[in-house]
Amino acid sequence: MALQGPLRVLKGWSPWCALENCWRGSAIPSEPGLYRIRRAGQEDLDYIGQTGLTLRRRLAMLVGVYRTEMPYRDPHTAAPALWALRHSLSCSFEASVVPVPGDASYRKGLEALAVAIYRQARRQSPTANFGRILRGYQLSSHNSAKLVAAGKRRRGGPTALEQNNWSSGVPPVGPLEGDPQEARWCGHKWSDWLRMRDSAVKLTPDALGLYRVRDADSPGLVYVGEGYIRARLAAHLAKGNKTGHRQAPFFGAGLECSWTVNAAWLRHQRVELETDLIGAHVLSTGHAPRAQFLG
Repeated sequence: MALQGPLRVLKGWSPWCALENCWRGSAIPSEPGLYRIRRAGQEDLDYIGQTGLTLRRRLAMLVGVYRTEMPYRDPHTAAPALWALRHSLSCSFEASVVPVPGDASYRKGLEALAVAIYRQARRQSPTANFGRILRGYQLSSHNSAKLVAAGKRRRGGPTALEQNNWSSGVPPVGPLEGDPQEARWCGHKWSDWLRMRDSAVKLTPDALGLYRVRDADSPGLVYVGEGYIRARLAAHLAKGNKTGHRQAPFFGAGLECSWTVNAAWLRHQRVELETDLIGAHVLSTGHAPRAQFLG
């Protein structure tokens, strides 16, 4: 099946329906795709996600939102934040979905574009994306045998202790349109392009921000990322030498990199801006950077 253009796919959102028990009927299709969640009657979104499972099965993983105790972050990472909204505001939720054929990279790229478009329109992210939670609440932990054995599994709930994920996000820096290799792509002031193997000369170990990787002979990008830039670029180069690694074919010799440094961005803010970059790349080229979702 030929893949449709990304904007055409994102015009195919289903009508809104009540989230609670929507997985029990036929309103939600048994296909992979994207989904979005909002408080009933509101325009602002609380979450945008994607799944390689069926949409019906993935939304069923939010059943914990309707229980007495805050759910763990497994099987759904957004469930604790949605629970907190319901607990605090006594709100109800609605869901809308769009089936998406194709592989995980294509679907995750569309998710990034959907989030980026929303951020452009609202100047903020959906409430529960990027690990954030309503002020006054603490997230539950994940739920794994390892955490249980270590005595570190815990349920969250109301708290007066300050949490890092109460900090607000950041709006987009610039528009999504444009060539991903441009010097002011997405409104950032990018460094000049430099061979990846020479980047350590220009970067200090504590340089935090965003970066992009290209093959100068090809349009688009190989990868965009966030974090301690020098260490992240070194890690990508190391993957190029690992036989059998899924990213190895993409991180050979001759690649170039460019970056923008801002130590004031918190990690969830850098991930917001990274998502803008991925979404902008999908908008420009029809796909995510070539090595983006290969792990």
